Amino acid sequence: MVESRFPMLFEKCPYYGSTETITQLAWAEEAEKGRVNKDTSVAAEHIQTPLIDPKKPIGISAGILMLHIDWCANTECGRRRLTKAEVGAAPVSMGPPPRQGSSGGFMPKGFG
Repeated sequence: MVESRFPMLFEKCPYYGSTETITQLAWAEEAEKGRVNKDTSVAAEHIQTPLIDPKKPIGISAGILMLHIDWCANTECGRRRLTKAEVGAAPVSMGPPPRQGSSGGFMPKGFG
């Protein structure tokens, strides 16, 4: 059996080495005011990529690659960067595909 390499964490900005992201800073401020749970994992965007073999039938759930995207909080940088990549499963919907990258910072169940 192959050992999983996920989740993959990208804790530092590759350009400035900052560990803070803009969404994390905003979330921390809201947590200090008691508006949100400080222990919640957040990112500005989540991109979901299905891991489906087109030659095989689809069941009630499918593998999915979830990419967590945010911006470096260093004021000299501000670059968009990957903060986490993880693999999981998501229910299969027969409706139109969801818009990618528009989750508003919250993750589907099972990711975090």
